[in-house]
Amino acid sequence: MLLLAQRPERYLHAPRLWLRAGEGPGRAELACIAWYPRADEERVLRVALDDSGQLGAESCDAALPAIVALTRGDHVEVSDDPAAEQREERAGARVWIEHAAGVGSVWLARPGEQAVLVFRARGSLAAPALAVAADGRACWVAFHHDVREDDARADVAKWIALRFVDAAGQVFEPAAAMLERDRDRQGVEQSFEFPALIVSPSGALSLFGRGSHNFWRQDLNQLGFSPRIALSDGEWGSRGRHISALVCAEGVLVARRDRKGIVLDRQALPQGTAPALQPARVDFSCAAAPSVLPRQARVARDPARAHGLVTLFGDIQQHSAHSDGVGSADEVYLRARERYGDDFVALTDHESFLGKRTGPGEWEYLQRVAERYDAPGEFATLYAYEWTGKAFPGPGHKCVYYPRRGVPIVSRDDVPEGKHLVAAVHALGGFSSPHHIGWTGADEAGHDDQGQPLWEICSCHGCYEHAGHPLGQRGELEDQMADLMLRKGHRFGFTASSDSHGLLWHHGEARKRDPYRTGLTAVQAHAVSRAAIMEALRARRCYATSGAKILLDVRANGHAMGSELSERAARVEVHAVGTARLRSVELVGHEGVLSRVELEAERGVLEARVESPFVYARVVQEDGEMAWSSPIFLGPKLVRGA
Repeated sequence: MLLLAQRPERYLHAPRLWLRAGEGPGRAELACIAWYPRADEERVLRVALDDSGQLGAESCDAALPAIVALTRGDHVEVSDDPAAEQREERAGARVWIEHAAGVGSVWLARPGEQAVLVFRARGSLAAPALAVAADGRACWVAFHHDVREDDARADVAKWIALRFVDAAGQVFEPAAAMLERDRDRQGVEQSFEFPALIVSPSGALSLFGRGSHNFWRQDLNQLGFSPRIALSDGEWGSRGRHISALVCAEGVLVARRDRKGIVLDRQALPQGTAPALQPARVDFSCAAAPSVLPRQARVARDPARAHGLVTLFGDIQQHSAHSDGVGSADEVYLRARERYGDDFVALTDHESFLGKRTGPGEWEYLQRVAERYDAPGEFATLYAYEWTGKAFPGPGHKCVYYPRRGVPIVSRDDVPEGKHLVAAVHALGGFSSPHHIGWTGADEAGHDDQGQPLWEICSCHGCYEHAGHPLGQRGELEDQMADLMLRKGHRFGFTASSDSHGLLWHHGEARKRDPYRTGLTAVQAHAVSRAAIMEALRARRCYATSGAKILLDVRANGHAMGSELSERAARVEVHAVGTARLRSVELVGHEGVLSRVELEAERGVLEARVESPFVYARVVQEDGEMAWSSPIFLGPKLVRGA
């Protein structure tokens, strides 16, 4: 095993193995993206390999401000199209994925032939890989998807699928069942995604892919599938996405970005002969669409309508394989829009964490993917990332949100203090937000009402409204909870997000099997657009839910949630519309519960006169789902405690 190590002055990612044109030994090459932070530039680093896979001379292409992507397949070139990582070309054949109206399709095109539909299902499909057989016509195609094999429903876990397309365009699959495929697997190692394929001269296959915390190899021959073999240590980390494999004179070369850099090793060819095949079912799209209440149906019940606003729901913190989660960036937007019917979403991958850094090219990639799915009036995407400070007594973790594309990342490696991060992001036109405050800390010293207008109080880690919350909470920092910080005089609104990394039950920490429904942010916006949603968030005209799309409107003396009033007393009106029967609606202030009404209906109203430095509404449904409005602040600011 060889390591092309990353160093502070050179960060490496996106490895590709390929054969340069021409005859003779030494044609194999390893290419990857090298980011040089001090020079603020990126280059394609190329390393020649001899027949045994030993590293030879290094060379670099011309410097660029950012490299969005490298092509995959027989040629390694720089591409400005982020979709270049979602297709592969080999020996003139090309495989790619399309999505439309919640249905994903895998296509294969060969020179001079009509494209062949390889697979279609209602769900998200990604990362197609291609291996061309020795005859130059038949092709093996691999890809990952989230569609269950038992009932064709989209689920959380992702798994690799294999298809064989013969010279006549007929689609087959292995006759043997894939070993170890388990879409209900729990624990920290779940899923099998981002495949790479090689076919030996005898017809046996090796399938390489990524799990949530390991790289894996699985072979297939006339005897069926072998068990998977782990290629890395399985420790929690931020690895690369695509693994690369190449048949060489002495076996198989495999390259991957692991925690310490690019790892290259030589492995044996798969043993045996070609596997048995059977005709494959191609189209699974007849599966029922997910049951979601469309926005139009919510509008008629939306109490925000009375103020010329619309309530929109979105998950504004989650992770993908661009840090320590699973799945592609594209899948974040497809899942939110098509499966859950959300109105907006943000992907907040760690920009520097556990050996992984986000350079300018990857940041540009993530912004362009977000831009591709942004559709004003229908669906909005936010530009965001997670700044990962040290846990308490350090500044903890914060998400950063920017109003426009092209704003650079403020890295924790350059700005390690929370208050400096908040100020720097605010100066760039964005804002920050702390999360799982009872686990990694609230960073009270770094709080600023303008630069950090919102705090996340609920996610897959639990609820941090107050200590001992009935929804549970990870961590033991009871003095960091939102209620205590409000009583000290800090002012902030409430959001909730999943903080999902794509793991069922979030490896045992979440209260729900589906971690993506453990927290949602609602905004009362003027339109479905990035600008309108960012404006509502800045104004704290937003609220948090535990994952259900509960409608909630709170007004104090006619002013919206999040407002600051000069009066110490106010007449507060709460209107709540549940997704199930409501149990109670409460007003919470400095002294605790100020007013409460018990209910047994899907709608509830509470009106009360309160006198408190702050007041917010808390809604509880009979099914345990909850919502919390952003506080309304009354009177002058309190003198903050030590």
